[in-house]
Amino acid sequence: MIKVGNMLINPEDISSIHKDMKTLDPCNDKTRGLHVIQIIYKSGVVKNITSAEVGMSYNSFIEEIQKLTEKQEDDRLFRIMAALKSLSNV
Repeated sequence: MIKVGNMLINPEDISSIHKDMKTLDPCNDKTRGLHVIQIIYKSGVVKNITSAEVGMSYNSFIEEIQKLTEKQEDDRLFRIMAALKSLSNV
């Protein structure tokens, strides 16, 4: 699980993330400038959230998820390399 904005997300469960192309009512001052982020999970569940609920824009949300998943993958690789090195030293 990683924390992105105001949400905890498990990136392994996510199938895809989309920016919903239908905009919220542009005449409404409360929804102007908000983006709808659509998260599709591997289980088939579709979750629509606004950029205000996440606390960041769609682009920032995607960049943050990519950065955190890359860091998570790097940490896993370093742990595997350390385990292999310790086995070869025995």
